[in-house]
Parts: sequence; structure tokens; C-alpha cells
Amino acid sequence: MPQVDADIDRCVDCGYCEPVCPSADATTSPRQRIALLREMALAEAAGDETLRAALAADFSYAAVDSCAADSLCLTACPVAIDTGAVMKRLRAERHGPLARKAGKAVARHWAGTASGVRAGLSVAHALPDPLVRGAAGAARRLGASGLVPSWPSDMPRPGGPRPGARAPELAEAVFFAACIGSLFAAEGDTTGTGNGAAGAFLSLCDRAGVPVSVPPGLDGLCCGTPWQSKGFVDGHRAMAERTLAVLWEATDGGCLPVVCDASSCTHGLTQLLDALPPEERGRYAPLRFTDSVQFAVDTLLPRLPQPRRLASLALHPTCSTAHLGSGDALIALGRAVAERADVPDSWGCCAFAGDRGLLHPELTASATAAQAAEVVAGEYAAHASCNRTCEMGMTRATGRPYRHVLELLEEATRPGA
Repeated sequence: MPQVDADIDRCVDCGYCEPVCPSADATTSPRQRIALLREMALAEAAGDETLRAALAADFSYAAVDSCAADSLCLTACPVAIDTGAVMKRLRAERHGPLARKAGKAVARHWAGTASGVRAGLSVAHALPDPLVRGAAGAARRLGASGLVPSWPSDMPRPGGPRPGARAPELAEAVFFAACIGSLFAAEGDTTGTGNGAAGAFLSLCDRAGVPVSVPPGLDGLCCGTPWQSKGFVDGHRAMAERTLAVLWEATDGGCLPVVCDASSCTHGLTQLLDALPPEERGRYAPLRFTDSVQFAVDTLLPRLPQPRRLASLALHPTCSTAHLGSGDALIALGRAVAERADVPDSWGCCAFAGDRGLLHPELTASATAAQAAEVVAGEYAAHASCNRTCEMGMTRATGRPYRHVLELLEEATRPGA
């Protein structure tokens, strides 16, 4: 085997990663990505530039761009290779100086950027679909296919603003509302005026008598996942520095846990330390991050009224719940709101991966095919997950409305409903 990358050279070509890879049936699996890197190295060593160039041309989309970067391959690999992390690094290596500066600028001005995205979505929804679809297609043809999605018929409206700062006495946690809930309205919110999972979480805390604080300046903060996933290293570090500093202050030096309402963002928060230089990580090491579904099971459920239960519920865990170890908590919440809560046998990552499902919808269609067929055959009363973009992906795949499980819990414990 040629030596191509220290992070993947120990691959023994066993293929254990392939069943958990969401892009395996659409483009390539982690094993195939590694095999292609080796084939390019062999072609270069043999002086076959034609073969190397042909493989490299296909590799950009079939391996790098189409990777969901969910790192589920790491959970299945017997030698602990994270091919998703390698693909993110390759994305970073493609960025030139101008792109890196732009990524850092967006991180430093995230509040304005997010507001601009929300305003753009509002304008786009006010225009005729053919006009918006044509403009998006033109932008993609002009080279913006990595930033601008085609305009799908199911594009959500922008969500409501993130919660304002609050500092109650004797707070038991710090709430970090994910910006994705502000960018994309919750399923069923056709006006963009609802509060989605963030609003449900705060309502549940109030109902349970659990005071939580919200840090000031939340609109300008993020878990860093968009920069990490796209390989904008400088932007990821800039966001990590700002977000960790605010959370350090808000948690009184790590005394309170940080709770996030989107599983992928909770996972992203746990990885912010890695974006900092080693000498700066020690300061923030005491920070603790927990997903909202885990917090709801551990802290809220025991103090809430008995939920009214649905007949049945289909649950979609996410790749982040697998990494966080919160899958059991998701099932526990599902069983709290439904007589029967099922995770499909064919469950897997939906490959929506933040914006991959918008930029490359073929990935989600392939990754969810088996699970969607199983869900549709089940005829469930409701469908739930714990991450907004995953809910978008599963709604598209099944034609059934997927909502955050906290929204269902909030409705099930609402007085007089």
C-alpha cells in the first residue's frame, strides 16, 4: 500500500465503514475514498499523469464534496480512522487566501451574516418560485454551486430570532440556542414566527421550574460546525475564541452546563476546543456541554406534568446523537410522548449534513431511501428527531413532517391543551 496520509495509511481495506456511510450508494464510501487516494499516488509514482488527473477530477466531487463529514465511519472502523475529518482537511487545502479571509470575516460578523440569510430567505419566499429557481440555477452555473443551493419547493421560511439574554437567579444551566433554528423555521411554521425547538426548550424549563440563563450577544455566536465542515480553519478558530469566551463567562468558569437544542450543534460545541492552539485549550477545559434531549430526560421530565401520549412515533436519531451518546435519551423522550416510539431498523445518517442536502440533494435521497420506505410503511402518528436540518432531510425523504422531539414534549405537557 502506498503511503498517502498518516491519518489513513493504517486502513486495511476491510470495508466495515461502508454500511454506516450515507454517501456509499451515491458516490463513494470511506474505503473507496482511501482507495482512490492510493490509486492516485500509484499513478503518480508510475508517471501516469493522464490516469492521475482523471482520478483527481472525479475525486473532487465523488469523494471530497459529497462526503457528509459525519464521521460515523470512525465509529465502525476497527483502527479508528476518521475519513470524514480527512475530507474536511482536503476541503481546507483547496481554499485560497481570499476564501480563507472571507471565512474568517463571516465568523467575525456572524450576527449580520445570519440576519442577511434570513432576510434573503424572506425575500425569496415573496418572489415567484420560477424566478428564484432560475436565479439560483444561474448562480450555481457561474461557480457558486458550493454556496448557493438550487431552490427546492420545500425550502423553509426563516425562523424567529434567537432568544434574548436572560440571567435568572440560581440558574441551573446556560442555554445556547442553535442558529439553525433561526435560519430555518420549524416544520409546520409557515409564517416564520414560531420559536421551534428553542422556544419549546425554554417553555419546558419554565414549566418545570428550572431556571436557565441565555448569554448576551448570542446572535453573533455559533458552534463552529459550518466552518469546520467546510474546512475554513481560520474562521473556525475565530468563532471558537469568541464563543468559548462568552460561555466561560456565562457559566461562571464552567460551573454550569451549556445546553444546546440541536444535536449537531451540541457536538460542534464539544469540538470548539480543538480549533484553538494547544496552549489556549486549558483555560476552557472545565466547560461542559450537553444536548437538550439529555438535559430534558435528566432534569426536566421528573419535574414536568405527566405528558399526554400519542399512539405512535417514528424517531430519527442523528449522527451527532451517536457521537454524543444521547441516543437512549432521544428514545426515552419518544416513549414519554408516545405509547410506541420506534427507531427504524434501517436508520442511518440522512446526509443532509448542514447544507449538503441543499447543495447535493442526491446524497440525502440515496442515504434515506431504505429508512424512508420503512417509515412510510409504518403509518406513525408523528415523526421526530433532534436537529433541524435532519428534520428537513427526513421530511423531504418521507413526505411526513419531522419535528424536534422537544416540540412534541412541550405540546404534550402544555396545560389545558
